[in-house]
Amino acid sequence: MPMFSEYPYVLALKECYLSSRCSSCFKKSSIKCSSCNRIVYCNEECRLNDSVCHEIECEMYRQGCEEDEYLILRMIIRVIIRLSIDGGQPKEDLCENVPETIVRRCWSDLLGHRDEIIHSERHFQQWIQTKKQFQRLFPDRFQRIDLLEIFGKLLINRFRVGIFENLFEGRIAVGWAIYLTTSIFNHSCQPDLLQCSFDIVMRLKFANDQQSFPTTNQQFNQLTVSYRHQNDFRLTDSLTYLSTRKQRRQFVNFFFFNCHCSFCNDDLRNRYLEALTNRTCQTCGDLLVLQKSYEKTDEFHLMCLGRRKCLQTGFIIQTIKLSFIEQIDQYTIDICEQKLDELEQILHPKSILLLQQKEKIFFAYQKLIQSNHFNNEQSSTLIQRAIQIGQFLLQAYDLHIQDSSIYPKIFLTDLAQLYETIQQTNNATILYQKAFQLWTNDYKHFLDYRQFLQKLSIKQ
Repeated sequence: MPMFSEYPYVLALKECYLSSRCSSCFKKSSIKCSSCNRIVYCNEECRLNDSVCHEIECEMYRQGCEEDEYLILRMIIRVIIRLSIDGGQPKEDLCENVPETIVRRCWSDLLGHRDEIIHSERHFQQWIQTKKQFQRLFPDRFQRIDLLEIFGKLLINRFRVGIFENLFEGRIAVGWAIYLTTSIFNHSCQPDLLQCSFDIVMRLKFANDQQSFPTTNQQFNQLTVSYRHQNDFRLTDSLTYLSTRKQRRQFVNFFFFNCHCSFCNDDLRNRYLEALTNRTCQTCGDLLVLQKSYEKTDEFHLMCLGRRKCLQTGFIIQTIKLSFIEQIDQYTIDICEQKLDELEQILHPKSILLLQQKEKIFFAYQKLIQSNHFNNEQSSTLIQRAIQIGQFLLQAYDLHIQDSSIYPKIFLTDLAQLYETIQQTNNATILYQKAFQLWTNDYKHFLDYRQFLQKLSIKQ
C-alpha cells in the first residue's frame, strides 16, 4: 500500500481532453455541460462537485472563445474561486494516512517566485501569454487580484496528473493539479518517495520499504520526491530515467533550485558517466570525455577533466564532429546506424551519452516496425536489430538505475513484444514477468493486470 495519499486542491484538464474526460475526476465521459456544451462530466455528483469552479469557465466557453490552450488561465480561475471559499486553508483534510501531528500546508505556504519569473525568459513569455488571455476574455475582471503571484505558485508547484488506460502504453498525462502538502517535498534524483498515482489522487510510497513514517514535521518536510518523468511514462525524450547535466540545468531554469542528491553533487563523476570515451589521456592515463561545444552544435571536444591533476586539464586534445539524428524514419535508418557505429568507436560502453543515442534508435526502430511499410524479411531484420539494441539497454538500465528505484517498465514490455513477435516466448515471458513485478510493487491491486496475465501465459 502507498504510504500516504493526498487529494488535489485544484486541478484542470488540458484543453484537448475537455470534451472526452470528466473535469472533476478525469475519467472518460461524454455527458456535456448543458450551458457551455464543452465541459463533460461522469455523472451528476461530479457535475455538482465541480459546479462552483466551472462557473467562470462555463461563461468563457459560452462566449465562443477561439480554440487555444487555456490550461494555466483556467487553473488560475479555479484557484481564485477556491481562495474565495476557504482562503487557501481547506476545510477538509486532503491527506490520508498522515498523522494529525504533521502540519498540513495551505495556499499561502507555496512560493510564487515572482522575482525569478520576471527575469526568466521562458516563464515570462508564459506569463505574458496568460495575461493577454485574461485581458482578452475578462477585460474588466480580476483587476484587484495579484495574478502573477497565483501564476507563479501554479507553474512551480503543479504536478502532472496521469491516467492509465493500458499498462503497455503507460500513463497519459491529461492535466495538472496542485497538492498543497506534497508540494513541500523538494526534488531529488534519488528520492525518498516514489509516485504511485493512477488517477487524480497523489499517492506516494517510500523507495525504501524498511523506512518508517516520520514522527516530526522537520523529518516529514525533509523527504524528497522526483519531479522528473517516472517509470510508467513512455520514453519520449532520451534519458528520462537518469539525471544529466542538461536536465539539472533545466531544473534550475524552471524550478529555481539545484538538486542536492549525492549523484548531482558530484558533478565531476556525473560528467564522466555521461560522456566517457574509450580513449585515455597520454599524460595521466585517465579516460577522456567528450564535452559538447557551446559554439557549434555538431562539435564535441575530447578533453581530460583532470581528476588526477593532469597538465592537460582545460586543453582541447581533439575536436570531433558527430551528427546526432533527432528524427529517424525509414529513409534515414542506414544513416542512423552509421552514426551509431561512429559513436560506439569513440564512447565507452558504460557512457550515458551512448545509452541516450541507443534509446533513440530503439524507439525509432519500433516506430518503423509499427508503420507496416516493410515486407516480412525487412521487418524481421528490423526486429532483430531492435532486440540487439534492447539487450544493450537492458544491461545499461540495470547498471545505471540500480540506486534510483526508478525503472523503465514500458521499455520491458516493448522489448518483450518484439521477442513475442518472432516467437521467442521464453525471453518474452521473462521480461513480462519482470515488468509485472515492478508494476505490482508500485501499484499493488489498484490496476487491472489482465493483459499482463494473458501475456504471462504465452508459453502455454
